[in-house]
Amino acid sequence: MKTRMNPRAPLGAALLTLLAVAALAPSAAADDEVVGPQSGVSIGGRAMYYRFAGEDHGTLNGGAQLRLHFTSVLALEGSADYRQETVDGHTTDVYPVQASLMVYLAPGFRVSPYILGGGGWYFTHVQGVNNPSQNRFGPHAGAGLEWFIDQHWSVDGSYRYLWTEIVDWSKLYHLVGTDFGTRGHMFTVAVNYRL
Repeated sequence: MKTRMNPRAPLGAALLTLLAVAALAPSAAADDEVVGPQSGVSIGGRAMYYRFAGEDHGTLNGGAQLRLHFTSVLALEGSADYRQETVDGHTTDVYPVQASLMVYLAPGFRVSPYILGGGGWYFTHVQGVNNPSQNRFGPHAGAGLEWFIDQHWSVDGSYRYLWTEIVDWSKLYHLVGTDFGTRGHMFTVAVNYRL
């Protein structure tokens, strides 16, 4: 009998390994250097992969993020990305601008998982004649893992599940009664510098 390995299994194993390392390795690299989530500001560039729910493939694009760490546990992230997709045979440019509240689950450690939730505004423009632009809104929720290399540099990866308004040029939506029928998966990998 032929069995197939789940393609997500290696990613899950790597994540569990990083979590085990985080649980065992306190962040103290030196007596005067604090490594791990801490209050301050960080900025970073990132790669972003987006795939519509139910689709077999997605698009890889780029963006940037700015994080304001209030404490070693709580942070606010603002991000902006760019992606190009095809909707109903039309090429569409989408500029996601997101705000996320982040909660770090292992403060004081070099590797810390976090959970996040927030909202995003998706500035959408369909290329072609007489195709207007539309600003869509949608909530998101997800989780991630950040590795603090030293006091200034970190690398993180995150996953978000997004709900966004349907692209519909025939009617105007408002927050009450909005159809959040478009759903998708967003993966990011970023390199951050703490100012």
